[in-house]
Amino acid sequence: MSVRWYSANVLQTNAGGRRLWHLSANSDHFAVQDETTLLLNEPCPPLVVGKDWQTLFRKKLNIAWLPSDKVFFRAVQLPSSDPSEIASMVELQLEKLSPLPVTHIVWSIYLLSRPSEKPDSLQTVVVIIAARSVVEEFLGQLSGEGFLPDRLEAPGLEQLLAAKITEEGVWIFAGAAGESALVVWWYGGTIQNLTLVTLPNGPERGPVLKTQLEQVAWTGELDGWLTGPLKVHLLAAQSDAGFWEPVFKDWGEQIQIVPPASPKELAALSALRCGSAAPSTSLLPPEFSARYHQQFVDRLWMRGLMTVLALYILGVLFYFGMLYVFEMQATKAKNILASMGPAFTNSVRDVEQIHILETRQLLKYAALDCWKAVAENLPDSMTVETMYFQRGKLELQGSYQSDSVEQVGTFNEALRSATDPNRHEALFTDVSPPNTKKSGDKGVWSFNCTLKGGDHE
Repeated sequence: MSVRWYSANVLQTNAGGRRLWHLSANSDHFAVQDETTLLLNEPCPPLVVGKDWQTLFRKKLNIAWLPSDKVFFRAVQLPSSDPSEIASMVELQLEKLSPLPVTHIVWSIYLLSRPSEKPDSLQTVVVIIAARSVVEEFLGQLSGEGFLPDRLEAPGLEQLLAAKITEEGVWIFAGAAGESALVVWWYGGTIQNLTLVTLPNGPERGPVLKTQLEQVAWTGELDGWLTGPLKVHLLAAQSDAGFWEPVFKDWGEQIQIVPPASPKELAALSALRCGSAAPSTSLLPPEFSARYHQQFVDRLWMRGLMTVLALYILGVLFYFGMLYVFEMQATKAKNILASMGPAFTNSVRDVEQIHILETRQLLKYAALDCWKAVAENLPDSMTVETMYFQRGKLELQGSYQSDSVEQVGTFNEALRSATDPNRHEALFTDVSPPNTKKSGDKGVWSFNCTLKGGDHE
């Protein structure tokens, strides 16, 4: 198979109803997975016959069998050539082959293989003909029931191919009551005549078929291809063989009963043939095929757009839903913050008050430490007249005897190296140079000290 098919569906229509076979594709054949019986107006299962985006990757082949009483078969012998040239030769003979006006039919051909022992023999071509109005009406019914076929085939062709005819005689593919019979005249290693005989539903089926066979036999004798005794090969179900056998025995001809292929086997053969690379025998008009393909593409586009639109709507709804949730959470958080406002203000005030009290406590001890450092390092020749401590700064001012000005510098250096008794580190971060001024036998000195960590309010 040139195309890697994933599955196939074959739909058969007859007077009693419809049968649908669902087949799965393997490497070289199709296997029937399910068989469904439907009423004439019953829709086909959409999950089985419908096509969606998955069909782009899993190819699905839909095949419909045109009712056998709506099809005409003909067999012609033509020189062997290219299939396209053979089709042109058949087209030139359509007016002679077709029982209907050429402008009112659809047709296709099937090329039978030539015998290996006769490589130079003529090419046997099976011509399949159907009325265009019948095909269009049939396709309209299928479309209304949800089945859009990729191929429109004639089941009689599958019966002919499945029989593998090799023995000379007339081969009769007798259908059930009310169905047509396919008659194949095989002589000279090829098909000499191929007709589909419409039979009435009743006991007169036998006489009508015998009359048709007698007419074809007479024509064969005139044309020269019927040279021997007539031998009948009957392909019929066991229940129908009992009806046909007496008919041909009364006729006085040899009869051989051959079991026919079952409809399930014919469905698998039809799917295999239609899925292969061989030229198509489909009776589906090209405009219908193009229309079905366009409907499939449009359906994919519409479903894609609807999916995108649905996702967009869901996205918008999700956005507004999350926005509503976040707004609710924000409102709740604002209310909580608003309720915590007084408590937070009181907490901040308490923290500041505690900080002030702690600072005052520290400064109180810091002042004592400064006073202790001054008292321990103050020389006897100097006096402290003013000591002002504020915001971590110590301002000192006093007097000294005029002959002991060097003691002022010593005192200043001593305070630079004074240590904190609690932290065992320098008490002051900065001690300004002393300012001295003499006045008589006494002098006045002053300088400032910055307490380490003394930037307290």
